[in-house]
Amino acid sequence: MARTQRRMSNNMRNISIPLGLILLCSLFMACQHSPRQNYYLLSAPAVSTPDQQAIEQVIGIGPLEIADYLKRKHMVSVRPDQSLQIAANDFWAEPLDKGIIRVLALNLTQQNPSRMVLPFPWRSDSRPPLSVRLQVHSLNLDNEGASIHVTWEIFDNQARATLNRQHFIRRIPCERQAAAMAKAYGDLLAALAQEIGKALPDQ
Repeated sequence: MARTQRRMSNNMRNISIPLGLILLCSLFMACQHSPRQNYYLLSAPAVSTPDQQAIEQVIGIGPLEIADYLKRKHMVSVRPDQSLQIAANDFWAEPLDKGIIRVLALNLTQQNPSRMVLPFPWRSDSRPPLSVRLQVHSLNLDNEGASIHVTWEIFDNQARATLNRQHFIRRIPCERQAAAMAKAYGDLLAALAQEIGKALPDQ
């Protein structure tokens, strides 16, 4: 009886080895066939590097509010029936609100190298004289292209007063692809920065 039990135990151990190998191979094959995740950044259009200049103007950018449907890691587009299409494997490499602030700050600095842009939040003892506040109502990609709708204002932080308030609405052609979406959104933000830059006072 004991000899039979030992023989069965040895047989089970012999069987467990190929089963373990099968499981490992299955896991390896599953990893090989899992879709690749793609991450995209908003970017400012490339410009020639300006000569270094002394800082003559300090402005803040923010707070910025974005629509709730944009507060997600996945990239989203709009179907013809106005429902959202959430990409399965295409993601923003950073929170979209932070990416928008970063790119707008780059654009505004490139427009005027003597301008320093401080992203919100800032400390109370380093509050800039002026700041640009923004509400992103929509940032969409649909069959007609990429579009943006933003309300922005130039705010005097010392007088606690709004100096200028505008709506910015723009649409440009864009293919329904993640890389094309990221580039188109960067171009739309560059156009928005141009409008804001024109409205900022020189000093």
